[in-house]
Amino acid sequence: MTEVMITRGGQITLTKDVRQKLNVREGDTVLINVLGDSAMVSKRDPNAFNKHNFLPENFSKTLKRIRTFSMEERLHRLGITK
Repeated sequence: MTEVMITRGGQITLTKDVRQKLNVREGDTVLINVLGDSAMVSKRDPNAFNKHNFLPENFSKTLKRIRTFSMEERLHRLGITK
């Protein structure tokens, strides 16, 4: 565990050992996830959303078809109504 001090401007410095473990350098983006009174810092993967061929080829056609269903049809297809 590494302890750092918060500056007057609310900034923290990641120590060299932490930067090395996360493999982050100047200009990289990190994510800070807060849960209760804890925070987790992780390196942002720049390729996380650069996925090709993630959706099927006919996805836009299927989406258009689904959007033409009435609310009653949608509820029926989901098994909410009979």
